[in-house]
Amino acid sequence: MTSLLDELKDYSEKNIYPCHMPGHKRHAFDHIPQDIARIDLTEVEGTDELHDPSGIILEAERFAALQLGADESFFLINGSSSGVLAAVSSCTDKGGRILMARNSHRSAYNAVYLRELDPVYVFPEVMEMPCIPEAVSADEVRKALDENPDIQAVLIVSPTYEGRLANIRAVAEAVHEKGIPLIVDEAHGAHLSFDEESRADAIRSGADIAIQSVHKTLPAPTQTAVLSVKGSLVDRVKLRRFLSIYQSSSPSYPLMAMTDGCIRYMADNRALIPAFKDNFEKLLKRLEVCDKLIFRPFAGELHSCMADYGKLLICTETAGISGTNAAKVLREKYGIETEMACPGYVLAMFTVCDDKAGFEKVLNALLEFDKDPILSGNAGCRHSFDKDLPVPVRVMKPADAVDSENETVPLSEAAGRVCADIISMYPPGIPILVPGEEISDAHRDHIIRCIREGYNIKGIGDGFVSVVKNG
Repeated sequence: MTSLLDELKDYSEKNIYPCHMPGHKRHAFDHIPQDIARIDLTEVEGTDELHDPSGIILEAERFAALQLGADESFFLINGSSSGVLAAVSSCTDKGGRILMARNSHRSAYNAVYLRELDPVYVFPEVMEMPCIPEAVSADEVRKALDENPDIQAVLIVSPTYEGRLANIRAVAEAVHEKGIPLIVDEAHGAHLSFDEESRADAIRSGADIAIQSVHKTLPAPTQTAVLSVKGSLVDRVKLRRFLSIYQSSSPSYPLMAMTDGCIRYMADNRALIPAFKDNFEKLLKRLEVCDKLIFRPFAGELHSCMADYGKLLICTETAGISGTNAAKVLREKYGIETEMACPGYVLAMFTVCDDKAGFEKVLNALLEFDKDPILSGNAGCRHSFDKDLPVPVRVMKPADAVDSENETVPLSEAAGRVCADIISMYPPGIPILVPGEEISDAHRDHIIRCIREGYNIKGIGDGFVSVVKNG
């Protein structure tokens, strides 16, 4: 079967002059490499159309569905965010109700706003050391569904940003008992679809829709993603409609071609997954000699379907250093840039593209860092996810709060006011507060502390926060 990339290359070699977009006319410039320019086409004869495919794109998406265990798969050139928006929108009525994990990405909350939904949240349990949200459980989902019989769909995150895996089979069973669809934000789990040993990916585990960012854990460029659907609980016509709404009408052919190429590459190189898992387990094993830094997941958790492989949480609390400072040392002294730093830990990500030399570099750096005199061994670094934060009190529906008359007030004076924006630490973009929730003293103090400690808090501008105007 011809790949989309091969088709684009073949077309570019034909003696056809482009009197059409894009404006570079397949010429290279200082800012556009020739390899990109030659395949950056538009919807002309032979290149098909993303929003109504009947040729090479349809073939590529069908190949993807076959590899991912789905009935249908759709390329997302606006990243997983567009897939989450389309999935939530297609599985709910405007003004309807959705059950969603509170540690959902901000794109899910944007969908709640756009569809004027009435969300019900599942607040996952919080792990100890580091203090991170666990994946939601089937019991939590079943309880919430029993208490809210008018829920139209369920959205969970697995793997979580920190690498926690939900028991999707059990969650899917609980959701399907109510005859409604399960949406899994699997943005960080594209590699799971090619793991023939565990088969822990969402679609093969019973999810109705799964959204995967192939660029996060597989060899693909930023912004490439795939939405897969299986079963009869999702209205496919409605899903296609929202996919066309939330995605560009001028889709990037290079991004589509590289999505297709990534899936074909992984299909032909499945041995990369066990080799990757082996390298990661060896890394964890060799890090056990560290005295001050603590690493998760521990090797024994890898086979319990509770921890994803590739996500290394470097716990800094017992070493008496904040995650931010630890990340700075790793960057400036050892030449290692990590994915995220929080007050109590640093997140380092590994993928099938990390070779043994890369693993060895990180290993040696961490072993040396663990002996650094700046690590005092004094506990007490604050967590990024404050276990003692109260559950926010919802005063209004999110859409009502956003669309009401708003004003900005100093964060220091915001306690007791109703939040009108999403306030989140980024990355990962999981909300601390969402529109319609009351800003408590505890939430205000937590946000102020995070800002003072140098963390990137979205939704706060120059110390001001948007709130619903009183009266």
